[in-house]
Amino acid sequence: MLLAAAPEAMPGLLTALVAEVNPEAALWLDATLAAPPLPGTAEFMRLFAIAGRKLNGSASPGWPPSRIARAALLAASVNVAGEEAPARLATAFRRSDSAERAAILQALMLLPEPTRFADLAADACRSSVQPVFEAIACDNRYPAAHFAEPVFNQMVLKAVFTGAPLARVTGLADRTTSQLRRMATDFRDERRAAGRPVPADLDFLLDLGN
Repeated sequence: MLLAAAPEAMPGLLTALVAEVNPEAALWLDATLAAPPLPGTAEFMRLFAIAGRKLNGSASPGWPPSRIARAALLAASVNVAGEEAPARLATAFRRSDSAERAAILQALMLLPEPTRFADLAADACRSSVQPVFEAIACDNRYPAAHFAEPVFNQMVLKAVFTGAPLARVTGLADRTTSQLRRMATDFRDERRAAGRPVPADLDFLLDLGN
């Protein structure tokens, strides 16, 4: 339902999810979204940090209210940013801590015209901070929907290398190509030749589509 919603309706839908478990926090969020700041500004970063601390509990669709609230703030702020949204969101990402960066990546599919943020998402795949990398690589529909094949393939191999479970890479079966299988085979052969253990997920990957 969320992904099918119109961009302008997204903040309200997310606020309603927060209201199911924390009505008081939803009132705060609704007031905050009445005049959302542009992404990356000092006021945005202040509110984004508050949203992460202010809310607790659990909510549908399995996200904590803090994550939903941050997604609502992102959606509202990106809506008002217009064509500046990609650059401004990149600024917000640079100014965020690891938890905030993960929240941005997890919300990308809920933002208007999400394809615009493919460069930001691809850059996040290079992160050496595992929770940040897993925020884009695992349980996230964005890579399968919007990554070019080389970027997606590199993300999958990095997941194998870093121990992020491939079972959590959304859409992997549909995006597994002969090129990705060749890359996985080469990686497996290199590990064996070096006498190093072969990650079990390499076999999982090579079995896809067979």
